[in-house]
Amino acid sequence: MDTFEPTDQEGDALRSARKRRYALQEAIGEVEQAVAAPAAEPTWHSQLEARLLGLRVALGQHVEEVEGPDGLLAELMTEAPRLANHIRRVEAEHPVLTEQLAGVIDLVAAEAEAGVVRAAVMEVLSGLSRHRQQGADLVYEAYKVDIGGG
Repeated sequence: MDTFEPTDQEGDALRSARKRRYALQEAIGEVEQAVAAPAAEPTWHSQLEARLLGLRVALGQHVEEVEGPDGLLAELMTEAPRLANHIRRVEAEHPVLTEQLAGVIDLVAAEAEAGVVRAAVMEVLSGLSRHRQQGADLVYEAYKVDIGGG
């Protein structure tokens, strides 16, 4: 059989992943608002940096949650091994996204020119959006449910 019904334990992993997904989306939205604010504002860099640091926390929690021994990726690997390649691709994106985000935070902390900062931030946000879409596709393929979270 290609699909499975989540058990109580599996339901917990999915619920936890969904919760982190919403938190990550909220942090992304805060960064989008901060980067769109007028760059001439004296606190633009510091406000953006604060939002990016919040995003780093949310991303770290997401990674910890889904990659943990009881996390969603481990559950999917056990319950839907046919998706192993897709699972590994999604998991492999985590260090790349984390590194890109760290680079953007450094750029903002150095108060780089607004156009450069905005381009770098948008690249990271685009990567996170693709990652979230791939994660949603993965969950749907395994569970036949929409994980939600925008």
